[in-house]
Amino acid sequence: MTTILRIAATVSATALLLGCGGSDSNDTLDDLNANRAKWENGNIDNYQFEYQVSCFCTEETILPRLVLVEDGQVTSQTIIEGNTALPLDDATTESIDSLFQLIALEESRAESLSVKYDPELGYPTEIKVDINEQIADDEYTLTISNLVAEGDVACTATVEDGLLLSVTDKTTQMPIACGVTATVTEEAYSETVVVDDTDCADDDLIAMLEERPGFYSLTVQKQGYQDYLVDNLGIGKDLCHVLTREFNVELIPE
Repeated sequence: MTTILRIAATVSATALLLGCGGSDSNDTLDDLNANRAKWENGNIDNYQFEYQVSCFCTEETILPRLVLVEDGQVTSQTIIEGNTALPLDDATTESIDSLFQLIALEESRAESLSVKYDPELGYPTEIKVDINEQIADDEYTLTISNLVAEGDVACTATVEDGLLLSVTDKTTQMPIACGVTATVTEEAYSETVVVDDTDCADDDLIAMLEERPGFYSLTVQKQGYQDYLVDNLGIGKDLCHVLTREFNVELIPE
């Protein structure tokens, strides 16, 4: 599935003019070109939408995600449940422009293709593909919903935390935030929070990464426990703010 979407991103715009022949093919291309013109006339370069793949794929691939597009390029993709940001190279998500290219590709090679479009803006809202009807498990469906353009959203002036940490003892499952030192790093950036051992509650959440999306290494330390380290902890964003991610760390007693 990922291979299919990566190929689609490389198809040239001239593919819109190509077809398999026949009235059905012509209708598909006519709809494609008309709706793409409608989308391009809107001059929407910065936007977000919800995206879901239905296929015989990994669980991570099919989870609904929020996609952020800036200057026409996908800059962030975040699994909606839990606000888990995904590296762009790990799971390919298309922009609206590249979805039009995907439709053109599948029109030229798939045995079955069905596309629905938004009546106002022209972007595809559902793409159903069966590449070879004689082969099982090669079909897939893309669903695009809740598209919001940058000009249609009023961002608040609030400052959002990118990460809220809870810390528990792995053996007892009791909260143990007091006395914890948490550090996040990304290239040259580093941020450390030390939880005062005398003025805290063990179930306190540790707030970090104000308005800082990215992929971080996280280290959590506490006396009497083994150090905890995790890499590529993804913090996503939308048109206005970071998407706060809650993350629980279980420390192992020494």
